[in-house]
Amino acid sequence: MSETSHADRGWPGGLDWGGDWLTEAASELEHLGFVLRDGSEPGTVPGPRLLVAFRAAPTLEHFDPEEATYWGFAGDRGTLESFTRDGGRKAGLPLSRPFSWGRIRIVDRIPVFNQFLSFGGTLRAAELADGTVIAAFVSRAPILRWAGHSQEADPFVDEVGSFFARLKVPVDFQEGAEARIGKASPEGLYAAALQHAHARLHAARRLAEADPALTTTVAHEVGRLAHDAPAAWQEGGALLEFLELG
Repeated sequence: MSETSHADRGWPGGLDWGGDWLTEAASELEHLGFVLRDGSEPGTVPGPRLLVAFRAAPTLEHFDPEEATYWGFAGDRGTLESFTRDGGRKAGLPLSRPFSWGRIRIVDRIPVFNQFLSFGGTLRAAELADGTVIAAFVSRAPILRWAGHSQEADPFVDEVGSFFARLKVPVDFQEGAEARIGKASPEGLYAAALQHAHARLHAARRLAEADPALTTTVAHEVGRLAHDAPAAWQEGGALLEFLELG
C-alpha cells in the first residue's frame, strides 16, 4: 500500500473515519467494485461516502468500474468530469478535489452503470500497492442511489431529482444562477432542497398524505439541519430566494 501522510488520514471536509481512509476504504472494497455507505444519513459520522475500486484487471465478482463521471465546477460553469484508473494516475495520486451537485455515474466494462445523485462534496483518490486506484466521493449531504444495474433507488431520490430539474430553469434563464448554485456548499444546497420540499408538502396536504414516508423524512431532516447547521440552513433559504423558488 502506498504511504500516506498525516494529511491523508481521516475523511476530507472534517469527516473523520478514525484512521487511514485508504486502508479502510480498501477493506470495504475487497470483494466489491463500489459501495455506498450512509448515503441517506448525512447527520452521521463519517457521513455519506461512495467508494469505488478501479482495478487493473476485472475480478468478475461484483461490478468492475472503469469510469466514474460526475459534475465539476469551474469558471462559473458546471463541467462534466471523468475519472478513470489511468486518468487518475496521470493526474498524480493521491489527489483531493471538489465535485459539484448532480449525477455520479459508475460505468462497468460491459458496459452497464449505476447512478447516484449528490449535492457535491470532495473526491479523494489514491493507489494501492497492487495498482488498484480507490476513489471516494464524500459529502456532508446525501449521496443517493438513483438507478442502475445492481441497485434499487433510494426513497428520497425522486424528490432530489425533481428539485435538481427545477434548478435547470434558472440556470438556463437567470443571469448568475449557475454560478450561485455551483458555489453553494453541499449542505447549503441540501438545505435549499429540504426547504423547497417542506413548503411544497405543507402547501399540498393530499400530497403529504399520499407519501407519509417522504413527509416524515423531510420533517426530520428540516429539524436536524436547522439545528445542527444553522449557517447552511440560512444559505439554503437565501439561495431559494435568489432563484425565486422559495
